[in-house]
Amino acid sequence: MAMKIALVTTSVQLGGAAIASGRLAEALRARGEQVEVLSLDGKRRERTLPFIAERAKIFLANGLNRNNLFKVSTASDGQRGLVDRIKAYGPDIIVLGWINQGMLSLNQIQQLGEGGTPIVWMMHDMWNLTGICHHSLGCMHFVGECGRCPMLSKSVRGENDLSHKVWLRKRRLYQSVKIQFVSVSNWLAELSRRSKLLEQNPPVVIPNVFPMDDFFIGEKELGLIVFGAARLDDPIKGLHHGVNALNRLRDVAEAHVVFFGELRNPGALSGLKIPYDYAGSLEQAEVARLMSRAEVILSSSLYETLPTTLIEGQASGAMPVSFDRGGQRDIIKHHRTGYLAPFGDEEALARGIRWALESDISPENLRAEVDRKFSAGAVAKRMIELFETLKKGQLC
Repeated sequence: MAMKIALVTTSVQLGGAAIASGRLAEALRARGEQVEVLSLDGKRRERTLPFIAERAKIFLANGLNRNNLFKVSTASDGQRGLVDRIKAYGPDIIVLGWINQGMLSLNQIQQLGEGGTPIVWMMHDMWNLTGICHHSLGCMHFVGECGRCPMLSKSVRGENDLSHKVWLRKRRLYQSVKIQFVSVSNWLAELSRRSKLLEQNPPVVIPNVFPMDDFFIGEKELGLIVFGAARLDDPIKGLHHGVNALNRLRDVAEAHVVFFGELRNPGALSGLKIPYDYAGSLEQAEVARLMSRAEVILSSSLYETLPTTLIEGQASGAMPVSFDRGGQRDIIKHHRTGYLAPFGDEEALARGIRWALESDISPENLRAEVDRKFSAGAVAKRMIELFETLKKGQLC
């Protein structure tokens, strides 16, 4: 008999975590499960009040400072009546995706847990193991109790600042409700094991679903390197590292780059000294066509939980090259299915690009590796096995 699964997520359309939740729902349905997605897509009015309330509380707690306002979350507010809607559906399993910015509060998760239905919480970033931040950017306060948070203004940082108060709320929740955490990468799982919040309940690792049918291997364009992101000049994407590494390839006559994604600072690419094109923001079908021609897919991000563009490129037969900091190791086996450079070493990143351009590893082998690890069937099978275990009253 099919399981009834309630998948709760702020969106299935906007952002990497949102899209991952939508793909998971589709993969589970394809395996015969009954999935009800509860999101705020198309519900602007319902979202507005909880969203504003949460941001306003952060703004006040940060001394009326807007810095980092959208780099932190507190899950203080959620949708009215959502818990009743979930319970009325009568799910066998509740799956939480990315639920911040007014979708679901910590108090509401407590109420769901008290109902006895197994809860699976997908971890798409570091928020579950920190006080308030989604990426700690090198801060290690999460190995103890968060506080003195560098995301907050200096004037309000302290042992009992907003990050510590939310950290305490999470600890109370985690201690009182059974939650099965699922990390989408081994890197994030390792951080969880080091964190005070999750050291006693570390996550299992199951990656995001990747849509193999949407990407394909095309005729490769000699020397084509692709660099893409939702926003290219988001500081976390480390674009300057990529530009500096690419500038070390001026002696490679055929090397040229196509960048895609939003670019708020038009001058961010002005220092590049090899041929390049900027394609702007692309639809997924356009990304797939571009990737199909590429020989190399490049990332120079400071942190990535599980970098989608590397998987897209690899599924299209392009060799992924990246810094070794984050979930890249789940995608790249060094010198076998890509190249991992020590973090921040631009010279090593350039060597990796050279190696990738000269590699004789077949595009078909690269694609097969993605299919084995990230295809809808492979991921859904692992999720269903987890659900069956949880229905027996066991955490993994």
